[in-house]
Amino acid sequence: MIRDPNLPEMKREFAAAPSSWYLVCTVAELARKPVRFDLPDGQTFVAFRTPDHTTTVISGRCSHMGADLSRGCVKNGRIVCPLHAWEYGRDGRCERIPASADIPEFARQQTYPVEERAGLVFFFNQPEARFPLPFFDGVDPEAMVPARPIDFTEAVPWYLIGGNGFDKQHLAATHDRNLIAEPVVDSPHPFAMRCRLDLSIAGNSYTDHLTRMFAGKHSQMTLTSWCGSLLFGVAKFRRATTYGMISVRPLPNHAIHARIVVFVPRSSNSMARTILDPINAAVRRHFIAAFFQSDIGKITGIRYHHERMISADKMLVDYLEWLHTIHR
Repeated sequence: MIRDPNLPEMKREFAAAPSSWYLVCTVAELARKPVRFDLPDGQTFVAFRTPDHTTTVISGRCSHMGADLSRGCVKNGRIVCPLHAWEYGRDGRCERIPASADIPEFARQQTYPVEERAGLVFFFNQPEARFPLPFFDGVDPEAMVPARPIDFTEAVPWYLIGGNGFDKQHLAATHDRNLIAEPVVDSPHPFAMRCRLDLSIAGNSYTDHLTRMFAGKHSQMTLTSWCGSLLFGVAKFRRATTYGMISVRPLPNHAIHARIVVFVPRSSNSMARTILDPINAAVRRHFIAAFFQSDIGKITGIRYHHERMISADKMLVDYLEWLHTIHR
């Protein structure tokens, strides 16, 4: 097969992990104990929450001998090393060493930008964030309620998870979503790429049948990828709109762990917030889980080979070229 000459040349390697925002855990998970977060570029982080409900993310290996701080505890607003009980504050500085009155200059941890949003904890894996924590375009985070996260692990490179949304062949073959108009691709921010897809639901699964019955047979799907690690998808049907976020954490050996969070609008009165919102979130979560179940196994072991791309892959290749450029 002859490669399309209109496709850009791209034979470079991707970074082991993008510089971006990551979903660490839920606030409820962090309230129980410190949470460790690893990236395959060798970085280890630890998130902890103090009694005054302040969340902090610092480098996860103690500056003394490299002990795993996530195995420690939080005491007096500090995280305590499990090996020698050195105590680190929110600014990363060691504030107490039980065995010594003197605290050496090296006794400090790197701190990282951290945000809490809708009961979820995010952090940026560099000392300074390159852009603010994003959300769905034009949507107030305080007006949304998250469902319980959906977790999955797959043997697929991190950059191809977002790439699936820019892959026209994949949407039709795997998800039974047929294009009814040409996609519209733009970049709303230097670190974001967005595509808008007008789709018809052509599948025969029970969830597709129910979707056509209660929401409509056509949808306009918008996917916005922020650095490939944080993806926001909005599917607008005639009678419903679904909001889903995917946080992608690279793992060693070309694998990923992903957390999918479905959001629903918060009801205006307390009774509806208590009863209807959780039901609405659970139902939407079920449909999104069924949608992504189509990918499980089918994307295992896939790789990007630029020389094997064809004209139908141009949108995917353009996305990967952009992604490589912002991370070099």
